[in-house]
Amino acid sequence: MIMNTQQRILVTGITSIHGWPIFNALQASCEVGQLMGIRPPLTKSPLGENVVPICITDRDQLSQVRDDFQPTCVIHCAGVCDLDLCEERPEWAYDLNVNGARAVTEVFGDTSQMVYMSTDLVFSGEGSPEKGYAENHTPDPVSVAGKTFLQAEQVLGEIEDACIVRLGLPLGDSITGDKGAIDWIKSRLTKDRPVTLFYDELRSCVWCDQIAGMTLALLDVNLQGVYHFGGNRSWTLHEIGQYVQDKYQTPPHLLKGIHRHQEHGGPPRIGDVSMDCRKLKAVLDGVGIVIEGFN
Repeated sequence: MIMNTQQRILVTGITSIHGWPIFNALQASCEVGQLMGIRPPLTKSPLGENVVPICITDRDQLSQVRDDFQPTCVIHCAGVCDLDLCEERPEWAYDLNVNGARAVTEVFGDTSQMVYMSTDLVFSGEGSPEKGYAENHTPDPVSVAGKTFLQAEQVLGEIEDACIVRLGLPLGDSITGDKGAIDWIKSRLTKDRPVTLFYDELRSCVWCDQIAGMTLALLDVNLQGVYHFGGNRSWTLHEIGQYVQDKYQTPPHLLKGIHRHQEHGGPPRIGDVSMDCRKLKAVLDGVGIVIEGFN
């Protein structure tokens, strides 16, 4: 897909597990000068003339990007969703997720189309609907990560024509090699370290290339409101572990499984947060856009 040459797209959080494939796909679809990416200031990659290291809460630097680049669309992927770190450092999580979203909307909201990539963690997964959570179900997050993402959604929701996409768990390789479920599980199993994963935490996992394809489609149809995007099946965390184990042929005894109630001292865990994605699928079907594996 070749982007409209009149669009100027800014992507925040390009080192995140979902931000990197989105930025990569846009790199292949945009002409020179159409795309700009923001990465955290302490990271060393990616490099490029169209990549700037900025703290997402720094309004002065964000304003400089706005004035210099003048984006027509901002895809906000910055934030933190590490459950343990967010529970240990709730003020830090609030600053990056909520204050970061507020800074981005205040700087760009009046001049740019706003797209926010949120998460299924805004739901608890307790007593989940038969067909999965739809956009009209009331969020009830149980973790600091989920609560701050929901608060960020509310910040974006103050912009009438903003688009919020709640993603299932992204699956794929990250730019840094240490983000996302697959990278973390792989890092342990391939070093002969055991990993214990839950049998009863289910998510509508979605591959990173599907997220990239969906994002390019969103820019083409210019949606507003809240949408859910997940793959065509729900995976337990233990099943993701089995996938990694099979792919990398690691010793079977390293992968262990438990139920959530058996964990002691961990962060609050979700149950079944499978999502009903028919609303977004209907929109994409209506304009003839097909994303393989999207339910």
